[in-house]
Amino acid sequence: MNAALGLSQRDRRTLTVGLGVVLSLITIARGVPALRAWEGDRRAEAQAAAEQLAALRSGVGTLPALRDSVRARQARLAALNSSLLSGASPSAIAANLASALEDLADDNALKVTAMQLHADSVATAGLARVDVRISGITDITGLAGFLHAVEGNTTPLVVRDLSVSQPEPTASDAKAEALRVDMLVAGIGAIKADKPEARR
Repeated sequence: MNAALGLSQRDRRTLTVGLGVVLSLITIARGVPALRAWEGDRRAEAQAAAEQLAALRSGVGTLPALRDSVRARQARLAALNSSLLSGASPSAIAANLASALEDLADDNALKVTAMQLHADSVATAGLARVDVRISGITDITGLAGFLHAVEGNTTPLVVRDLSVSQPEPTASDAKAEALRVDMLVAGIGAIKADKPEARR
């Protein structure tokens, strides 16, 4: 073929070298950007790995504090759960509230004349709202003591409504004071199923 083209030995070398240079330039022109892109990808991956490593080290450093926080919250939740009223149903929780209020009334010389129990029929997250309306007769000291006992109780309770009247406003000072009180005491209780009895 070279003889047909009439190329001398020198021309053949020049042609070979020229083709080699052209192929090298094409390879470099395509290879260098690809190499740079690959290098950029490796750098980005290395940067992301370094950031993840830093985040992990930071997380490991804060892990003891997070564990302490979780323990403290669990302890507070357990303490709150133990202080809530409980029962197998909202009605049972309302009955427990009424019983506790009767005890507080006895301790504070409040004579209970009527009680009305009310419980939400729908519980949310195992909690039910209950309230008891109490009517009774007492003096100002007994009323103050009862209210203090309700509001300061370890079980979270609140007096939502209070009405006080004196049935005999013209009574003599020698007669013992008698106030007619009507109040609504509300609370929240946890629904806990009764434990099954052990089989004999």
